Amino acid sequence: MGAGRSGSAGRVGRPAVLVHGGAWAIPQDETDAHVDGLHRALARARQLGERGASALDIVTETVAVLEAHPAFDAGRGAVLDRDGRPQLDAGIMDGPTLAWGAVANVRTVAHPVRLARALAEGDGQARLMVGEGAERYAAELGLPYVEEERLVVARERDRWEHLRAADGFHTSAAFSGEAPRGTVGCVALDADGRLAAATSTGGAPYTRPGRVGDSPIVGAGFWADGTAAVSATGWGEAIATVQLCSRAADRVAHGQAPEDAAGSALEAMRTRVRWPGATAATGGVIALDVQGRGGWAFSTPRMARGGWTPGGGTWVALDA
Repeated sequence: MGAGRSGSAGRVGRPAVLVHGGAWAIPQDETDAHVDGLHRALARARQLGERGASALDIVTETVAVLEAHPAFDAGRGAVLDRDGRPQLDAGIMDGPTLAWGAVANVRTVAHPVRLARALAEGDGQARLMVGEGAERYAAELGLPYVEEERLVVARERDRWEHLRAADGFHTSAAFSGEAPRGTVGCVALDADGRLAAATSTGGAPYTRPGRVGDSPIVGAGFWADGTAAVSATGWGEAIATVQLCSRAADRVAHGQAPEDAAGSALEAMRTRVRWPGATAATGGVIALDVQGRGGWAFSTPRMARGGWTPGGGTWVALDA
C-alpha cells in the first residue's frame, strides 16, 4: 500500500466493534486526549454489546460519545469554517437492510449521528438533509438543541484566527497528514451477525460555508451491507471521488481480508487523486466483515483507532 500502514484484529467473532478518531500526524501533547476519547467510546460500545444491542444501536451511541469529546473534529471540538462557525456532517448505514441516513451543515444538533439514524429509520421521503431544514427536522423529532457556540473549543477558535491571517489557504492543505482532521467513525458486528457503520465530522478547517465532504455521502465516508461495514477519514473530495468505503467493502466481498481491502482502496485513492501541488491523497479506513474479521489501514503518520470484543477486551492505538 505504498507508504501506508495496515493492521488486523484477526477473527474477532461476535459482537465486535472498531472505532477511529481520525488519521493525521496527531501531536504528542494531544495523544492522551485521543486515547481517553477512544476508551470512553469503547466503554459505551462494550456496555451495549454485552446487552445484546443491535449493530445500528452500537455505532450510533459509540459515535455519539466521540461527538461529545472535544479531542475530535466532530460535534464539540469541530473545526470552524471561514465564517468562524461549526458545520457538522454525519452518516449511518444498516447492513441488513441497506437503510442509510445522513445530515450535512448542521450547527445546532449536538449529535448529528442520531439525526442521521432517524433518517435511516424514517419514512424514506428523505435520506440526506442539510442545513436549516435538517435542524428543523431534528427539532420536530425532539432531538436536543445546542447553541453553536457550545460546540466551539478554544483550540479551534485559535486555529481559525491563525488561518484567517494566512494567505491562500486551500481546503486540501488540511489533509496533508500534518494538519488536524479528527473525523470519527465506528463499525460493528452484533451477536446476530448484523453489520452497521457510522461516521461523523466537523469537516475541514476554514472551508467555504456550505462545503460538504465525504462523511455524509453513502459509499464514500461510510458503508455497510451484508458482507462488510466500513468507515473512513481523510480528504473528503478524494474519498468521494473513489467511493472509498464501498470500494473497500466490494473488495471484501471478492475475498480480500478487511485490512487488505482497506489498504488497497486507500492505495487506489493515493495513485488516482492528487491535491493541488500533485501531493497524493491520504486517509484512513476501518472495516469489519460478517465473518468477524476486523482490519484497518492508514496512509498518514498516525491514526487514532481501537476495538472491543468479549474475548479480546478493549484496545486502542495511534501508531502503526
